[in-house]
Amino acid sequence: MSMIDLKDVAPRNESGTVNVFVETPKGSRHKYDIDDHGLVRIAIELPEGVTFPCSFGFVPNTIAPDGDALDIVLITAGEVPARSLIEARLIGVLKMENDEGGEMKRNDRVVAVATMSRVFSEIKELEQMHSGFAWDIEEFFKTYNEMIERPFEVVGRGDAAEAHRMLEEAEAAA
Repeated sequence: MSMIDLKDVAPRNESGTVNVFVETPKGSRHKYDIDDHGLVRIAIELPEGVTFPCSFGFVPNTIAPDGDALDIVLITAGEVPARSLIEARLIGVLKMENDEGGEMKRNDRVVAVATMSRVFSEIKELEQMHSGFAWDIEEFFKTYNEMIERPFEVVGRGDAAEAHRMLEEAEAAA
């Protein structure tokens, strides 16, 4: 079985959509990481009753200010498996900080909608999501960081234009 090398995956498509590599699927009680060999590793098990509200992943061949690939919260109507590559449209940003080595640092999450989604096909901006959507995701991150005993703070939200600027900066940094 041959494996796709993510170094060969473009961050962005000609249509302006992005490629999102899913690490942790929606509904999972486990946070997954992809190791240097492309294997899925369980990093954390969440408490009973706590699951990932959306799929989480990254845009390949990007480097965000935190030194990792650009993080993505991926909105789909259902679950997708870990290691899926999903074409998506950026709709906004959840601005967050968490402790990194004793210092609070930005660790924003760009929010994107899977382009194949019929349920969310009309969503172009984060504010168009159902009332409370962004708050729900922020609360999940608060719970997640509390569970791993890491200081965390929500610092704001951004629109699709800001998400695209973040993508451009992360592409340039790679």
